[in-house]
Amino acid sequence: MPVSKAEIAKEILALVLGSAMGGGNALVRAGSSLANIGGLPVPGSAGVLSGIVGGAPLGSVGALAAKGYPTEFAPRAWHYYEVVNVPGKPNFNRNGKANAAAIDSAGIMQTLDDHNRAIVQFVRPGMDKKTERAALSAGMAAEKDLPAFWNESESRRPFTVSSSAITGIRLTPDARIEVQWKSSPKWYTFRAYDNTHEASKAAQQLLKADSIGRAVMPFQRNGKPIEYKSPDISWWNRINYDGAFA
Repeated sequence: MPVSKAEIAKEILALVLGSAMGGGNALVRAGSSLANIGGLPVPGSAGVLSGIVGGAPLGSVGALAAKGYPTEFAPRAWHYYEVVNVPGKPNFNRNGKANAAAIDSAGIMQTLDDHNRAIVQFVRPGMDKKTERAALSAGMAAEKDLPAFWNESESRRPFTVSSSAITGIRLTPDARIEVQWKSSPKWYTFRAYDNTHEASKAAQQLLKADSIGRAVMPFQRNGKPIEYKSPDISWWNRINYDGAFA
C-alpha cells in the first residue's frame, strides 16, 4: 500500500515530539524539515556516501545507504519472474503484452541512485540524531513503495508473462539470467553482467519479448550457426549467450 506524505510526516513528527521533551531546539529544527517535505532537493548517492553537508558523515545515513547493487535476494535465493506456461500453440507472450506497463515499472531493479535518494529524501542538514533517524525510517518506508524491486525475490507489483515453451525466468545473485524450458527441470544460464541491475535490464527485455520461447532459441549447434527465416528467433540468446554454460 502506498505510503502517504501525511503518514511519513506523522512518523517523523512523533519522534520530533519525543526529542522535544528534552528541549525545544530539536522541534524547531525538525519542524522546518517537515514543512519542506517534498520541496527541497534530494541528495544523490554520492551525497549519501560522502555526507550531505561538507563531506562529513551524517549519522546513520552512511550505514543505511546502499554502497552497491544487491548480491543476495530474500526470502528465496533468486529473483523470480512469474511465467505462465500455456500448452499448445505458440502464445506470443500475451500476458506480457497485457502487462507491459507493469513490466516497464516493476520488471527491473532500482538504480543505486533511485534507491538511496528514496532513503535519504527526508533528511535535512542540521537534524539531531533522533530526528535524522526518524527521517531515515520514513525514507526506508517510502522506498518500499517504489515499483522497481531491490533485493526481494519477487516483483513488487503483480504481473505475469506467458509462453508455450518456457516455464521459468530468474535473476541470479551473481548477475545472470536463467531460463527454464518446459521440457526440462534444468535452468539454462546466460552471460554475467557487471551487476544485478544491469542483469535485470536484460531480463526486462526478455519479459517484453514478442515471443519468449523464440527469443531464447539456440542460435548455434556444435559451433555451427542455425539458420532461421525470422530474425526474431534467438535474438535474446545471441546477446546473452555464455559458451561456458552451453
